[in-house]
Amino acid sequence: MTPSAEELLTIARLYWGADEAYRFRQDPSPEDLRYEALWAEKTKERPHWGAFVRKLREAIPSCDVWDYAPGLANPSFGALVYPHHEKIMRRPQKVWVVAGYLSILAPVYTVHCVRKEYLGNQLRSAKAFLGPIPLELQGITDTVARHIEAEFGATALPLEVAQTPVPLYVNLMKPPETTLFHALFTSEPGNIL
Repeated sequence: MTPSAEELLTIARLYWGADEAYRFRQDPSPEDLRYEALWAEKTKERPHWGAFVRKLREAIPSCDVWDYAPGLANPSFGALVYPHHEKIMRRPQKVWVVAGYLSILAPVYTVHCVRKEYLGNQLRSAKAFLGPIPLELQGITDTVARHIEAEFGATALPLEVAQTPVPLYVNLMKPPETTLFHALFTSEPGNIL
C-alpha cells in the first residue's frame, strides 16, 4: 500500500530542512546528519541494487541499462535505460531515457522519462516528463516498474501524490517549487547522464 502524502511528508521532514538556517553554515543540520547516516546504512545495499541493474539489463536486451545512484545528491537508487540509437548525426536529434528511482526514505518508486536533445555530440537540453509515458517507451517503463516491485516490494508513487508541494528545501529546490517527488527521488529529474 502506498503511504499517503501526509505520511511521506512526515518522513521527508526527517531528512530535509524547512528553512535555510544551515545553508551558509559549516556545521550540518540535524536533517543533514540523519540523511548522511541513512545513506551510510543504505550503502550496504549497493550490491543488491547492482545485481538488480544487471537483471534489468537481461530483461531489456534492446537497451543499455546503467546504475545511477549519485550518493548524497539523490535520496534514491536509480537506473537509467537508454534505448539503442543510431550514431548521433550533425542534425538535431531527440533521445529518450527511462529513469527508475527507488527511494531510500520510503518504500516507493517512480519511473519517468527524460527527453534529451542533441546537436551532434553536444547536449542542448534535457526535460523530464513525469506524466504520461510516450507509447514507444511504455513497454520499457512497465518492465522497470515490474522489476522494482518484484525485487524490492516498493509501490509506485502516484503522480498526483508525487506532485504534492512540500515546505522543504531539497538541495537547490525551495518552496513553493519543492514537491514530494524532489524530496523522495531527485531534485533534478532532468539532470541525468
